Amino acid sequence: MNTSILSISNLKTYFHTSKGMVKAVDGASYRVNKGEFVALIGESGSGKSVSVLSALGLIDTSPGIIGGEIIFDGNNLLDGLEKYCTVKSNGSAVSVSKDVAGWKKRHRSNLAGIRGKRIGMIFQDAVSSLNPLYTVADHIGESAGMKKGKINQKQKYDVAVEWLRKVKIASPEEVARAYPFQLSGGMAQRVMIATALAAEPQLLIADEPTTQLDATVQLEILKLLKSLQEEMHLSVLFITHDISIGYNFSDTISVMYAGRVIETGTAKAIFERDNNHPYTDGLLHAALKITTQADDKKFIKGSPPDSVHHPSGCKFHPRCELKKELPDGGDRCEREEPYKIQVSDTHYIRCWKYEPDN
Repeated sequence: MNTSILSISNLKTYFHTSKGMVKAVDGASYRVNKGEFVALIGESGSGKSVSVLSALGLIDTSPGIIGGEIIFDGNNLLDGLEKYCTVKSNGSAVSVSKDVAGWKKRHRSNLAGIRGKRIGMIFQDAVSSLNPLYTVADHIGESAGMKKGKINQKQKYDVAVEWLRKVKIASPEEVARAYPFQLSGGMAQRVMIATALAAEPQLLIADEPTTQLDATVQLEILKLLKSLQEEMHLSVLFITHDISIGYNFSDTISVMYAGRVIETGTAKAIFERDNNHPYTDGLLHAALKITTQADDKKFIKGSPPDSVHHPSGCKFHPRCELKKELPDGGDRCEREEPYKIQVSDTHYIRCWKYEPDN
């Protein structure tokens, strides 16, 4: 039986705006097992990045996390926060009263010794994520010091060169002395990977790390991440809008839409396309271009829902063509939120089509 290293359950992360409360993450649940490569997939605004930033305590905008659990290696990272946060809901209106100082202090305490050390993070824009005043050796050495303890400049340089070799950077001795502005996009991303892994974390979170790179460099970075994951027996959570990445590199795929996971399964099961959420099927059709004569029904029409005013029932129903084929013509889709329906031992879908006896 697989043991999870990260388990997120019914997570809710909201933000106050002039238009109302944005429900960026609205009941999301997914997990990463030890030694597993998980791809978290969805369009921009689906809540992918906000969910992992919540896990790392990097949400500062009010009210932030208002509910759910984030279990890392058996410990709830949100433990005790309910004492500082009271949520009152009346229909679609949500009000939150929070002792912000107390909430942040407790959250930082829960994350002590975890963020950066046991959970590593690779951000999308590597160059801007690196401190321009510090060399590559400073970045990697500082991270390595989380594992090894305080190390001097010579040791920082030596460990940086070692890690630069592991991420396959040419002339590692020279690059270790370089500053971020002297690096290309691909080199900066490799430096970010080396920095994140130098602390030897149990879990690596990669937030769309290849989006700003050209196609050739993207593939090189993905292959590098996969090989390092296997070599170090790492757990990886890879956030992307490109579902084809899931097929080639991941063990499990979780698909997010409107703040929650609507499908989870092995990459093999999802790409076989025997049973898919209509949203996932649309992503697959767009990415794989399976036929030369495109079926209009397979493409996803419209736009993601307004995160302030989510539609009733299934959040995908305004864009779904499949609902018309259901016995009730989709009325239930518009009224009731689908629950998580198991279609196989490792495959779950939130869609009324898959309810038993349908």
